[in-house]
Amino acid sequence: MNKNVTSELISFVRFPLAICVVMIHCFIRIKGWQYDHLAEQGLGSNVVMEFIISTRIIILFVVALFFLISGYLFFLHLEEWSSEGWLRKMKRRFWTLLIPYLLWNTLYILYIIGPDIWDCLAHGKPWDVVKAWIDEHGSGIGLFWNAKSLGIGQVDIWGHPAHTTVPILLPFYFIRDLIVVDLCTPLFHFLLRSRDGKVSPYAVVTMAILAFLYFTQTSFMIPGFTAEAFFFFGWGAFLSLNRFELPNVFYARRWPIAIITLILFIAMICSGYLYSRTGRIIYPFFIVFEVMTMINLLAWMVRRSYSSPFWAKIKNGSIKWQDATFLIFALHFFILKDIFRLLDRVGGALTGFYDVRMMEMANRFPHVVIMNYLLRVVIIVAICMFVYVILRKLLPRVCGILCGR
Repeated sequence: MNKNVTSELISFVRFPLAICVVMIHCFIRIKGWQYDHLAEQGLGSNVVMEFIISTRIIILFVVALFFLISGYLFFLHLEEWSSEGWLRKMKRRFWTLLIPYLLWNTLYILYIIGPDIWDCLAHGKPWDVVKAWIDEHGSGIGLFWNAKSLGIGQVDIWGHPAHTTVPILLPFYFIRDLIVVDLCTPLFHFLLRSRDGKVSPYAVVTMAILAFLYFTQTSFMIPGFTAEAFFFFGWGAFLSLNRFELPNVFYARRWPIAIITLILFIAMICSGYLYSRTGRIIYPFFIVFEVMTMINLLAWMVRRSYSSPFWAKIKNGSIKWQDATFLIFALHFFILKDIFRLLDRVGGALTGFYDVRMMEMANRFPHVVIMNYLLRVVIIVAICMFVYVILRKLLPRVCGILCGR
Protein backbone atom coordinates (compact mmCIF):
# COMPACT_ATOMS: atom_id res chain seq x y z
CA MET A 1 0.00 0.00 0.00
CA ASN A 2 2.78 2.45 0.92
CA LYS A 3 4.54 2.08 -2.41
CA ASN A 4 1.27 2.64 -4.21
CA VAL A 5 0.61 5.79 -2.16
CA THR A 6 4.15 7.02 -2.84
CA SER A 7 3.82 6.50 -6.59
CA GLU A 8 0.39 8.15 -6.73
CA LEU A 9 1.49 11.05 -4.52
CA ILE A 10 4.38 11.87 -6.87
CA SER A 11 2.18 11.53 -9.96
CA PHE A 12 -0.61 13.54 -8.32
CA VAL A 13 1.57 16.49 -7.29
CA ARG A 14 3.15 17.31 -10.67
CA PHE A 15 0.25 19.10 -12.33
CA PRO A 16 -0.68 21.27 -9.30
CA LEU A 17 2.98 22.27 -8.90
CA ALA A 18 3.08 23.43 -12.53
CA ILE A 19 0.01 25.60 -11.86
CA CYS A 20 1.74 27.03 -8.78
CA VAL A 21 4.74 28.00 -10.92
CA VAL A 22 2.39 29.94 -13.21
CA MET A 23 0.82 31.61 -10.16
CA ILE A 24 4.24 32.75 -8.94
CA HIS A 25 5.03 34.36 -12.29
CA CYS A 26 1.58 35.98 -12.57
CA PHE A 27 2.38 38.18 -9.58
CA ILE A 28 0.94 41.68 -10.02
CA ARG A 29 3.14 44.65 -9.18
CA ILE A 30 1.52 48.05 -8.81
CA LYS A 31 3.67 51.14 -8.81
CA GLY A 32 3.44 52.73 -5.38
CA TRP A 33 2.99 49.57 -3.31
CA GLN A 34 5.02 49.86 -0.12
CA TYR A 35 4.53 47.17 2.46
CA ASP A 36 6.30 49.21 5.13
CA HIS A 37 3.84 52.09 4.68
CA LEU A 38 0.44 50.42 4.72
CA ALA A 39 -1.18 53.27 6.64
CA GLU A 40 -0.38 55.69 3.81
CA GLN A 41 -2.17 53.53 1.24
CA GLY A 42 -5.87 52.98 0.67
CA LEU A 43 -7.58 50.02 2.27
CA GLY A 44 -8.44 48.48 -1.12
CA SER A 45 -4.82 48.66 -2.23
CA ASN A 46 -3.71 46.97 0.98
CA VAL A 47 -6.32 44.22 0.57
CA VAL A 48 -5.08 43.50 -2.96
CA MET A 49 -1.44 43.57 -1.92
CA GLU A 50 -1.97 41.35 1.12
CA PHE A 51 -3.92 38.81 -0.95
CA ILE A 52 -1.48 38.61 -3.84
CA ILE A 53 1.72 38.68 -1.77
CA SER A 54 0.31 36.15 0.73
CA THR A 55 -0.73 33.86 -2.13
CA ARG A 56 2.71 34.11 -3.67
CA ILE A 57 4.50 33.43 -0.38
CA ILE A 58 2.29 30.39 0.27
CA ILE A 59 3.21 28.76 -3.05
CA LEU A 60 6.94 29.49 -2.95
CA PHE A 61 7.49 25.95 -1.64
CA VAL A 62 7.10 24.67 -5.22
CA VAL A 63 10.76 24.66 -6.27
CA ALA A 64 11.89 23.18 -2.95
CA LEU A 65 9.36 20.34 -3.24
CA PHE A 66 10.40 19.72 -6.86
CA PHE A 67 14.02 19.35 -5.73
CA LEU A 68 13.08 17.03 -2.87
CA ILE A 69 11.00 14.79 -5.12
CA SER A 70 13.78 14.77 -7.75
CA GLY A 71 16.33 13.63 -5.17
CA TYR A 72 13.94 11.01 -3.86
CA LEU A 73 13.19 9.62 -7.33
CA PHE A 74 16.81 9.58 -8.46
CA PHE A 75 17.85 7.15 -5.73
CA LEU A 76 14.69 5.08 -5.76
CA HIS A 77 15.83 1.50 -6.50
CA LEU A 78 19.46 2.67 -6.40
CA GLU A 79 20.15 2.01 -2.71
CA GLU A 80 23.03 -0.27 -3.69
CA TRP A 81 25.50 1.53 -5.92
CA SER A 82 25.73 0.35 -9.49
CA SER A 83 27.66 2.19 -12.19
CA GLU A 84 25.36 0.70 -14.80
CA GLY A 85 22.28 1.82 -12.91
CA TRP A 86 23.69 5.33 -12.40
CA LEU A 87 24.65 5.67 -16.08
CA ARG A 88 21.19 4.49 -17.07
CA LYS A 89 19.59 7.20 -14.93
CA MET A 90 21.98 9.86 -16.26
CA LYS A 91 21.25 8.81 -19.84
CA ARG A 92 17.55 9.25 -19.13
CA ARG A 93 18.20 12.69 -17.68
CA PHE A 94 20.11 13.63 -20.82
CA TRP A 95 16.82 13.31 -22.69
CA THR A 96 14.47 14.52 -19.94
CA LEU A 97 16.53 17.47 -18.71
CA LEU A 98 19.47 18.54 -20.87
CA ILE A 99 17.86 18.31 -24.33
CA PRO A 100 14.64 20.14 -23.31
CA TYR A 101 16.77 22.67 -21.40
CA LEU A 102 18.83 23.55 -24.48
CA LEU A 103 15.84 23.39 -26.81
CA TRP A 104 13.50 25.64 -24.80
CA ASN A 105 16.19 28.23 -24.11
CA THR A 106 17.02 28.29 -27.82
CA LEU A 107 13.34 28.75 -28.69
CA TYR A 108 13.08 31.61 -26.20
CA ILE A 109 16.16 33.31 -27.67
CA LEU A 110 14.61 33.06 -31.13
CA TYR A 111 11.28 34.26 -29.75
CA ILE A 112 12.90 37.42 -28.41
CA ILE A 113 15.54 38.23 -31.00
CA GLY A 114 14.22 36.23 -33.96
CA PRO A 115 12.55 39.21 -35.71
CA ASP A 116 15.83 41.16 -35.59
CA ILE A 117 17.74 38.17 -36.93
CA TRP A 118 15.20 37.91 -39.76
CA ASP A 119 15.62 41.60 -40.59
CA CYS A 120 19.37 41.11 -40.77
CA LEU A 121 19.11 38.03 -42.99
CA ALA A 122 16.23 39.11 -45.24
CA HIS A 123 16.59 42.87 -45.38
CA GLY A 124 20.31 43.38 -44.91
CA LYS A 125 20.03 45.35 -41.67
CA PRO A 126 23.21 45.59 -39.56
CA TRP A 127 23.78 42.97 -36.91
CA ASP A 128 24.56 45.55 -34.23
CA VAL A 129 21.23 45.10 -32.44
CA VAL A 130 21.60 41.32 -32.29
CA LYS A 131 25.20 41.51 -31.12
CA ALA A 132 24.34 44.12 -28.49
CA TRP A 133 21.51 41.98 -27.11
CA ILE A 134 23.70 38.87 -26.95
CA ASP A 135 26.52 40.80 -25.24
CA GLU A 136 24.06 42.28 -22.73
CA HIS A 137 22.85 38.84 -21.70
CA GLY A 138 26.15 37.09 -21.25
CA SER A 139 26.95 36.00 -24.80
CA GLY A 140 27.56 32.40 -25.86
CA ILE A 141 26.97 29.88 -23.12
CA GLY A 142 25.93 32.64 -20.74
CA LEU A 143 22.57 32.90 -22.49
CA PHE A 144 21.88 29.31 -21.47
CA TRP A 145 23.37 29.46 -17.97
CA ASN A 146 23.50 32.89 -16.33
CA ALA A 147 21.95 35.42 -18.71
CA LYS A 148 20.17 37.48 -16.03
CA SER A 149 20.80 38.46 -12.44
CA LEU A 150 17.98 38.84 -9.92
CA GLY A 151 18.17 40.55 -6.55
CA ILE A 152 21.27 42.59 -7.37
CA GLY A 153 22.70 44.25 -4.28
CA GLN A 154 21.60 41.54 -1.85
CA VAL A 155 24.19 39.85 0.34
CA ASP A 156 24.12 36.62 2.32
CA ILE A 157 24.86 36.23 6.02
CA TRP A 158 28.60 36.28 5.30
CA GLY A 159 28.43 39.49 3.28
CA HIS A 160 28.94 37.74 -0.06
CA PRO A 161 26.84 38.75 -3.11
CA ALA A 162 23.59 36.77 -2.90
CA HIS A 163 21.91 37.73 -6.15
CA THR A 164 20.53 34.89 -8.23
CA THR A 165 21.56 34.22 -11.82
CA VAL A 166 19.17 32.56 -14.24
CA PRO A 167 19.27 31.40 -17.89
CA ILE A 168 17.54 33.52 -20.53
CA LEU A 169 14.34 31.50 -19.98
CA LEU A 170 13.97 32.37 -16.30
CA PRO A 171 11.98 29.35 -14.97
CA PHE A 172 14.68 27.02 -16.29
CA TYR A 173 17.07 27.98 -13.50
CA PHE A 174 15.42 25.05 -11.71
CA ILE A 175 16.43 22.65 -14.51
CA ARG A 176 19.95 24.13 -14.58
CA ASP A 177 20.37 23.65 -10.82
CA LEU A 178 18.87 20.17 -11.08
CA ILE A 179 21.43 19.22 -13.74
CA VAL A 180 24.19 20.35 -11.35
CA VAL A 181 22.96 18.27 -8.40
CA ASP A 182 22.34 15.28 -10.70
CA LEU A 183 26.01 15.37 -11.65
CA CYS A 184 26.86 15.25 -7.94
CA THR A 185 24.75 12.16 -7.24
CA PRO A 186 27.72 9.76 -6.79
CA LEU A 187 28.84 11.97 -3.89
CA PHE A 188 25.31 12.12 -2.50
CA HIS A 189 25.12 8.32 -2.61
CA PHE A 190 28.44 7.85 -0.82
CA LEU A 191 27.60 10.33 1.95
CA LEU A 192 23.89 9.71 2.50
CA ARG A 193 23.36 5.96 2.03
CA SER A 194 22.55 3.80 5.02
CA ARG A 195 25.24 1.56 6.45
CA ASP A 196 24.36 -1.74 8.15
CA GLY A 197 20.70 -0.85 7.77
CA LYS A 198 21.10 2.32 9.85
CA VAL A 199 21.43 6.03 9.13
CA SER A 200 25.15 6.66 8.96
CA PRO A 201 27.05 9.44 10.78
CA TYR A 202 28.22 10.64 7.33
CA ALA A 203 24.57 11.21 6.36
CA VAL A 204 23.79 13.10 9.58
CA VAL A 205 26.80 15.38 9.22
CA THR A 206 26.17 15.95 5.50
CA MET A 207 22.52 16.89 6.03
CA ALA A 208 23.49 19.15 8.95
CA ILE A 209 25.97 21.00 6.72
CA LEU A 210 23.48 21.32 3.86
CA ALA A 211 20.80 22.53 6.29
CA PHE A 212 23.19 25.10 7.76
CA LEU A 213 24.03 26.43 4.30
CA TYR A 214 20.33 26.65 3.41
CA PHE A 215 19.06 28.20 6.65
CA THR A 216 21.84 30.79 6.61
CA GLN A 217 21.03 31.39 2.90
CA THR A 218 24.70 31.07 2.03
CA SER A 219 25.55 32.00 -1.55
CA PHE A 220 27.90 29.72 -3.46
CA MET A 221 28.61 32.56 -5.92
CA ILE A 222 28.79 29.96 -8.73
CA PRO A 223 25.93 29.97 -11.26
CA GLY A 224 23.97 26.73 -10.97
CA PHE A 225 25.19 25.95 -7.45
CA THR A 226 22.61 26.91 -4.82
CA ALA A 227 22.13 25.97 -1.18
CA GLU A 228 18.42 25.42 -1.88
CA ALA A 229 19.04 22.83 -4.60
CA PHE A 230 21.68 20.91 -2.64
CA PHE A 231 19.69 20.87 0.61
CA PHE A 232 16.31 19.80 -0.76
CA PHE A 233 17.71 17.39 -3.36
CA GLY A 234 19.95 15.96 -0.64
CA TRP A 235 16.97 15.68 1.72
CA GLY A 236 15.04 13.71 -0.88
CA ALA A 237 18.10 11.53 -1.58
CA PHE A 238 18.53 10.89 2.16
CA LEU A 239 14.92 9.75 2.53
CA SER A 240 15.18 7.47 -0.50
CA LEU A 241 18.56 5.96 0.34
CA ASN A 242 17.46 5.23 3.91
CA ARG A 243 14.17 3.65 2.73
CA PHE A 244 11.78 6.20 4.20
CA GLU A 245 8.38 6.14 2.52
CA LEU A 246 7.58 9.70 1.42
CA PRO A 247 3.87 9.64 2.44
CA ASN A 248 4.69 8.29 5.92
CA VAL A 249 7.86 10.01 7.00
CA PHE A 250 6.19 13.17 8.38
CA TYR A 251 2.58 12.00 8.60
CA ALA A 252 2.59 10.88 12.23
CA ARG A 253 3.53 14.43 13.25
CA ARG A 254 1.33 16.18 10.71
CA TRP A 255 -0.55 18.37 13.21
CA PRO A 256 2.51 19.80 15.02
CA ILE A 257 4.15 20.38 11.62
CA ALA A 258 1.04 22.16 10.29
CA ILE A 259 0.79 24.35 13.41
CA ILE A 260 4.46 25.35 13.20
CA THR A 261 3.97 26.12 9.49
CA LEU A 262 1.05 28.41 10.30
CA ILE A 263 2.98 30.15 13.10
CA LEU A 264 5.94 30.79 10.79
CA PHE A 265 3.63 32.15 8.07
CA ILE A 266 1.96 34.54 10.54
CA ALA A 267 5.42 35.60 11.74
CA MET A 268 6.38 36.39 8.14
CA ILE A 269 3.23 38.46 7.69
CA CYS A 270 3.86 40.41 10.89
CA SER A 271 7.50 41.01 10.04
CA GLY A 272 6.87 42.29 6.50
CA TYR A 273 7.24 39.15 4.34
CA LEU A 274 10.49 39.10 2.36
CA TYR A 275 10.67 42.90 2.44
CA SER A 276 12.28 42.84 5.90
CA ARG A 277 15.41 41.27 7.32
CA THR A 278 13.36 39.31 9.87
CA GLY A 279 11.07 37.98 7.15
CA ARG A 280 14.05 36.78 5.11
CA ILE A 281 15.46 34.99 8.16
CA ILE A 282 12.13 33.23 8.83
CA TYR A 283 11.59 32.33 5.17
CA PRO A 284 13.81 29.20 4.84
CA PHE A 285 12.36 27.70 8.03
CA PHE A 286 8.84 28.39 6.75
CA ILE A 287 9.62 26.68 3.42
CA VAL A 288 10.99 23.56 5.14
CA PHE A 289 7.89 23.15 7.31
CA GLU A 290 5.58 24.03 4.43
CA VAL A 291 7.18 21.32 2.27
CA MET A 292 6.51 18.78 5.02
CA THR A 293 2.94 20.07 5.43
CA MET A 294 2.29 19.80 1.68
CA ILE A 295 3.62 16.23 1.58
CA ASN A 296 1.31 15.35 4.48
CA LEU A 297 -1.66 17.05 2.78
CA LEU A 298 -1.01 15.25 -0.50
CA ALA A 299 -0.61 11.92 1.29
CA TRP A 300 -3.96 12.54 3.02
CA MET A 301 -5.64 13.33 -0.30
CA VAL A 302 -4.29 10.18 -1.94
CA ARG A 303 -5.42 8.03 0.97
CA ARG A 304 -8.86 9.68 0.93
CA SER A 305 -9.15 8.98 -2.81
CA TYR A 306 -9.41 5.25 -2.08
CA SER A 307 -12.73 5.75 -0.27
CA SER A 308 -14.04 9.08 -1.55
CA PRO A 309 -15.28 9.49 -5.17
CA PHE A 310 -14.67 13.26 -4.91
CA TRP A 311 -10.97 12.93 -4.05
CA ALA A 312 -10.61 10.07 -6.52
CA LYS A 313 -11.76 12.42 -9.30
CA ILE A 314 -9.37 15.14 -8.14
CA LYS A 315 -6.45 12.71 -7.98
CA ASN A 316 -7.22 11.01 -11.30
CA GLY A 317 -7.69 14.33 -13.06
CA SER A 318 -4.34 15.59 -11.82
CA ILE A 319 -2.57 12.35 -12.75
CA LYS A 320 -4.21 12.47 -16.20
CA TRP A 321 -2.55 15.83 -16.92
CA GLN A 322 0.83 15.11 -15.32
CA ASP A 323 2.49 14.67 -18.74
CA ALA A 324 1.55 18.28 -19.58
CA THR A 325 3.49 19.57 -16.57
CA PHE A 326 6.76 20.27 -18.39
CA LEU A 327 5.03 22.06 -21.27
CA ILE A 328 3.12 24.31 -18.87
CA PHE A 329 6.33 24.99 -16.94
CA ALA A 330 8.22 25.93 -20.13
CA LEU A 331 5.61 27.53 -22.39
CA HIS A 332 3.84 29.80 -19.91
CA PHE A 333 6.75 32.24 -19.80
CA PHE A 334 6.42 32.88 -23.54
CA ILE A 335 2.86 34.21 -23.23
CA LEU A 336 2.90 35.93 -19.83
CA LYS A 337 3.32 39.52 -21.01
CA ASP A 338 0.74 39.30 -23.79
CA ILE A 339 -1.91 37.92 -21.42
CA PHE A 340 -0.97 40.53 -18.81
CA ARG A 341 -1.45 43.37 -21.31
CA LEU A 342 -4.76 41.96 -22.54
CA LEU A 343 -6.26 41.60 -19.06
CA ASP A 344 -4.94 44.98 -17.91
CA ARG A 345 -6.67 46.61 -20.88
CA VAL A 346 -9.91 44.77 -20.16
CA GLY A 347 -9.74 45.79 -16.51
CA GLY A 348 -8.99 49.35 -17.53
CA ALA A 349 -11.90 49.41 -19.95
CA LEU A 350 -14.29 48.13 -17.27
CA THR A 351 -13.18 50.56 -14.56
CA GLY A 352 -11.66 53.51 -16.43
CA PHE A 353 -8.30 53.03 -14.70
CA TYR A 354 -5.27 52.08 -16.77
CA ASP A 355 -1.66 51.30 -15.87
CA VAL A 356 -0.78 54.82 -14.77
CA ARG A 357 -3.61 54.77 -12.21
CA MET A 358 -3.43 51.16 -11.00
CA MET A 359 -3.10 52.24 -7.35
CA GLU A 360 -6.42 54.08 -7.62
CA MET A 361 -7.94 51.06 -9.34
CA ALA A 362 -6.75 48.83 -6.50
CA ASN A 363 -8.30 51.19 -3.96
CA ARG A 364 -11.68 51.53 -5.67
CA PHE A 365 -11.99 48.15 -7.40
CA PRO A 366 -9.82 45.67 -5.44
CA HIS A 367 -11.96 42.74 -6.61
CA VAL A 368 -11.13 43.61 -10.26
CA VAL A 369 -7.37 43.48 -9.59
CA ILE A 370 -7.70 40.19 -7.71
CA MET A 371 -9.81 38.73 -10.54
CA ASN A 372 -7.18 39.99 -13.00
CA TYR A 373 -4.55 37.97 -11.11
CA LEU A 374 -6.67 34.80 -10.99
CA LEU A 375 -7.68 35.10 -14.66
CA ARG A 376 -4.02 35.40 -15.63
CA VAL A 377 -3.40 31.98 -14.11
CA VAL A 378 -6.51 30.32 -15.56
CA ILE A 379 -6.03 31.65 -19.10
CA ILE A 380 -2.30 30.89 -19.27
CA VAL A 381 -2.73 27.33 -17.95
CA ALA A 382 -5.66 26.76 -20.34
CA ILE A 383 -3.61 27.93 -23.35
CA CYS A 384 -0.69 25.69 -22.39
CA MET A 385 -2.99 22.70 -21.94
CA PHE A 386 -4.60 23.40 -25.31
CA VAL A 387 -1.18 23.53 -26.99
CA TYR A 388 -0.23 20.28 -25.28
CA VAL A 389 -3.37 18.50 -26.53
CA ILE A 390 -2.78 19.72 -30.11
CA LEU A 391 0.89 18.73 -30.08
CA ARG A 392 0.13 15.33 -28.57
CA LYS A 393 -2.40 14.59 -31.31
CA LEU A 394 -0.62 16.07 -34.33
CA LEU A 395 3.08 15.86 -33.43
CA PRO A 396 3.44 13.26 -30.67
CA ARG A 397 7.19 12.82 -31.15
CA VAL A 398 7.82 16.57 -31.02
CA CYS A 399 5.54 16.78 -27.99
CA GLY A 400 7.54 14.06 -26.27
CA ILE A 401 10.84 15.89 -26.85
CA LEU A 402 9.44 19.22 -25.68
CA CYS A 403 7.96 17.59 -22.57
CA GLY A 404 11.18 15.79 -21.68
CA ARG A 405 9.91 12.29 -22.32
